[in-house]
Amino acid sequence: MKTKRRTFWSFFTRIGAGFLAFWLAVMAVFTVLLSQQRAKLMLAEMESKSDKLMGEDTYFLLDPSSYDTTDETELRRRLSKPVFMADSADPPNLQIIETAITDLKSGKVLQSNRWWLELIEGDNLYRVDMSGQPREVCEAVLAGAGTGESKIESLPKMTFEAWTDSVPGYRDDAYLKSITIEPTKSGTWEPTGEVRTIECAYDAEQVKGLTLKTMSCNRLVCPGPNGATTEQIAESLSSPARQALREWAEYPSRTNSSQTVEKLWLVRTYRRTIRYCPFAESGAVLVSYAAEGYPLKALLPVLIPVWAFSLVLALFCAAVLSGAQLRVWRKQERVERVRRETTAALAHELKTPLSVLSATAELLGDNLAPEKQAHYLGVIQQQAQRMDGSVRHMLELSRLETGAKALRRTAFSLAELAQERLQAALPADSTICTEFAAQDKFEVNADRALLARALDALLENAVQHTPEGGCIMVYLADGVLSVTNTGEAIPADALPRLWEAYYQADPSRSAKGDGLGLSIAKTVFDLHGYACGAENTEIGPKFWFRFADK
Repeated sequence: MKTKRRTFWSFFTRIGAGFLAFWLAVMAVFTVLLSQQRAKLMLAEMESKSDKLMGEDTYFLLDPSSYDTTDETELRRRLSKPVFMADSADPPNLQIIETAITDLKSGKVLQSNRWWLELIEGDNLYRVDMSGQPREVCEAVLAGAGTGESKIESLPKMTFEAWTDSVPGYRDDAYLKSITIEPTKSGTWEPTGEVRTIECAYDAEQVKGLTLKTMSCNRLVCPGPNGATTEQIAESLSSPARQALREWAEYPSRTNSSQTVEKLWLVRTYRRTIRYCPFAESGAVLVSYAAEGYPLKALLPVLIPVWAFSLVLALFCAAVLSGAQLRVWRKQERVERVRRETTAALAHELKTPLSVLSATAELLGDNLAPEKQAHYLGVIQQQAQRMDGSVRHMLELSRLETGAKALRRTAFSLAELAQERLQAALPADSTICTEFAAQDKFEVNADRALLARALDALLENAVQHTPEGGCIMVYLADGVLSVTNTGEAIPADALPRLWEAYYQADPSRSAKGDGLGLSIAKTVFDLHGYACGAENTEIGPKFWFRFADK
């Protein structure tokens, strides 16, 4: 049965599909495990931040501090420090969604960058909301030194521009109202009107030289994006999948609650608690924390190179294995071809003598003259010897190929052996001439009997294909023994297969042989580690083997 011709791509398609499926499975498991680990790390980091926010750090986030005038230098030093805001430095792909500070009484969400200054004079408390203001504005609401009535004129009159809406910071569309604070006869400052809370700008030069008295700085410091309010951050989350998170952040309803979501592609954590706040109207605030991270997205810079490298490696392994499979298949194909040819050649080799034996036996059954009977008996003996020789050659080749016959190495002269076998190769009445030349005796350590058998095979092949009057030349030079005979050239496509058992480049030329001689010779050369080959020369076919380096 003839098998379909296979190519590299036919093997690569099947093997590559298997490797691709294996690669997908391994990468899926690798990605899942790595994402799980990254999600756990993200969640741990979020919980650590949440613990700090809800724990002792809250007392620093909600910080009422009072500084006295006993050390004016220290007070001015504190005023020069930008301690009124704190920015978060989050890991890649970890987005702080909101940190809400909510007044329990009013329900108003205080902004994370809001801070106040308080001016206390007697029973009066003046609170200035400093949201979005530069830190130098601290100096605009300081208590002057208690001075007598004669020095009241030395105190400057301070005018502030107050925002009438609740939007922090400077905005072009906000309505400004001018508020003036004048010194009183008792040596204090009082704002005009009933305004108690203002957001102000001022002229720093006016108050630069004032003697400092008392200042209270209440600050709310929460991690979050620079300058962004809770509402702005919540509005920036537009995905429908985050609707619950936005609602949770905008409308906190329960205290001392928490929730955690941990998936391969998403990590969330919510938490809220109550903390005491002396400057909130109700005296307490609801501190809310929510964070969201994306483990799989965070791992893409690592996963993409790993995926690409492993895919290339898998395809490379598939290509290597496909090439190996192709070589094995071709070797099996050659073995199968040789088996078929061997079977055909063997059948042909035995068919002829068996036919002759059968026909001769029938003739012997007739009443023949004694001389004819003797002739036919000789034919039977000749064909039996031919069959015996073929079987012996097959057994010899089998023993050599299977290693059943061990080498018996001895030291001898290869030149003398070659000359001896050349003289024995030709019958006495042959018209073929011979020529022998050797540079040296060429002592070798080999199995003399096997090399003699291999030389006999080369010379027998040369004798069979040398025409009458031709010549056979045996040369030993530079570690190579060659046997060349005059005659027709061997087809180029047949040269590589001449050493195969039963192969015949031209069946009509091999009637005298059984097709095993050259195969036996090559097996002997292989056992000794000798390279061999065949080629066409100007004189005729040349068979050679290299028994030593130059």
